[in-house]
Amino acid sequence: MPDLYHQLISADRVLLEAVDGLRWGPLTVMFVLLSAWWMKGVAFVAIGAVGDVRARRPLPIATLVAAISVGIGSLIVALLKESIDRARPEHAHSSIDAAVATPGSPSFPSGHTATAFAAAAVVGAIYPRLRWPLYALAALVGLSRIYLGVHFALDVAAGAILGLSIGLGLLWAGRKTRSLVA
Repeated sequence: MPDLYHQLISADRVLLEAVDGLRWGPLTVMFVLLSAWWMKGVAFVAIGAVGDVRARRPLPIATLVAAISVGIGSLIVALLKESIDRARPEHAHSSIDAAVATPGSPSFPSGHTATAFAAAAVVGAIYPRLRWPLYALAALVGLSRIYLGVHFALDVAAGAILGLSIGLGLLWAGRKTRSLVA
């Protein structure tokens, strides 16, 4: 197991160094926008809200569940970051230059990715027509964190898995609760 761990950590560094050499102005601007604070989940909650308004739902279920998923995701990510305390790429390897200011929090897992995938999972389940575009947008949010040099690929993969688990877990709990009440 330690060999696999060291191989993954090494692959993380090599990938980031390769991405660092591929940066291109217009693409960097797009990824900076995708990495903005409002893409951590706020945009996904807003998409759920628009869906709720269009569906004329008396209770904005997509908005509420998406907001709850973002909140739970943020809390779990904060706890994991503090307990794992992995250094950000720029601090871990002098050969890596971040394209934006490096956040002060630890690197693992990616909070942007976790909250984006959590909200995408719930909004996509409530509005199936939006599922794949939302997952694609969440994946681009995660990719932006690698491209900008503020997260390793493992951070983003863990964030995606965590976010999906939270979103799908909330959906499962909601269905279970509804079937118990009905």
